[in-house]
Amino acid sequence: MLKNIIINLEVIESMLYYWSSVVDREKVTESFFVDVANMDAMKLIQTNEFSSESIRKVLSSIQNRELLSGATKPEKRFWSKNMWIAEDVNLANKMAQPIKILNVDDLVNQLNEKYSDIKQERIVVHIAPLHLDPYYIKDGNLIINFFMIYFDENENVLIDGKPIKEYIFERLCELIEG
Repeated sequence: MLKNIIINLEVIESMLYYWSSVVDREKVTESFFVDVANMDAMKLIQTNEFSSESIRKVLSSIQNRELLSGATKPEKRFWSKNMWIAEDVNLANKMAQPIKILNVDDLVNQLNEKYSDIKQERIVVHIAPLHLDPYYIKDGNLIINFFMIYFDENENVLIDGKPIKEYIFERLCELIEG
């Protein structure tokens, strides 16, 4: 039986600091980039083409206002998405606000009603700035790409055309059924 769903925003909080630092032309240490790469959400999405070194290299190149040479497709995408958001930190803060106050406690009951045999007692939903896909399901975790958050004309928070809470519920169903 599922007892709780945790929303993990540690990468977003760190990246908000990073993006603001880039805009203000403040230096961030290389160890910060390594720390970000070693956060749970970022570790879960790493592959041969997108490693902790990829994350460090991309964040360092953005800070130093350098082009990314010899990069893999995931590294290039991560670079371009981070450059885009670093150019508009106000947008990043706007995107982060609704997820900072997001309450998914009611989804626990909905999931338990829908699936009577859930093995996990706790599911962590990581929201992080990712490279390629809108979400990943790995090792019983859901990782949602922060860059996929947008607002409709009424300022409703959406991912892939759906309200964020509905989107999370659908992905959690996929995780449980997987």
